Amino acid sequence: MVTNNQPDTPLLFNYQTPDSVIAQAFLASLDTVLPRPEGLPYSGDAKRLAYIYARARNRYKDTPVLGKDIGAKVRKLIDDHVISLGIDPKIPPIQLSDAEFDMHVARAANDRAKASEMEHAIRSHIRKHTDEDPVLYRKLSERLNDILKNLGEQWNEVIAQLQKIIDELRTGKAGMADAPSDLPEHCAPFLRTVLDVVCAGQTPTATELLRLKDVTVELVNLLVDELKANPKIWSPSKMPDQENLRDGVLFEHLMRLRPPLVDTDKAGVLADKLMEQARANHDKLVQV
Repeated sequence: MVTNNQPDTPLLFNYQTPDSVIAQAFLASLDTVLPRPEGLPYSGDAKRLAYIYARARNRYKDTPVLGKDIGAKVRKLIDDHVISLGIDPKIPPIQLSDAEFDMHVARAANDRAKASEMEHAIRSHIRKHTDEDPVLYRKLSERLNDILKNLGEQWNEVIAQLQKIIDELRTGKAGMADAPSDLPEHCAPFLRTVLDVVCAGQTPTATELLRLKDVTVELVNLLVDELKANPKIWSPSKMPDQENLRDGVLFEHLMRLRPPLVDTDKAGVLADKLMEQARANHDKLVQV
């Protein structure tokens, strides 16, 4: 059971952890029992669990709403309790792109709490957008981890460095900092993927980069044409069309390049990655 102490720092619950499974089972069982007298002694535990979970959700951003899969009696019990403590479970956690995010961070109890709010807002943003630009967000995640590891408890400096990342994400500078100035904006995420597969961590020469940029634009144009002509391509019934796009369009285009850009194995890997990226960027690409 949950203790009577309400922690200053929220605990992290995750729907994939045993703790969350137990919590869901407990709340579902309580909903079955209530309002019979046997269930009343456990209502306090349900309230405290909900409060801890709500604070964790607001801090860690991506935690699902507690009570989504449980009955109405317990949901009302815990919602009423959490709301009385100043947290509305129906309001989504504040994200770094929200207008009120800065004010939310400013209200944190201390610099350590501010840094934690900023860290988890960045992590949440990365998780939500990583499929759109896997290389960019992988590097941002590594940069974030390095800041936290190297600066330790130097909270003022940690906050300053985290604010730089937030500003870059808000303005779009994070996505264009390493892209050629003449590259169309919607092609930049795909160029990073091409470079990651083709160069495998090595820095290309100016000539190589120019060719990779041109190849990327060609590949993205192929994707744009296909997605506009077949906007429902990602539906399960369109699997043959997806296979044709990957194997008959992207893979074949890569294999026809002269001089060869990649071998067969890398062409297959790159075609797969570009497909997944196109799926994540579908709405943007059909607007090009």
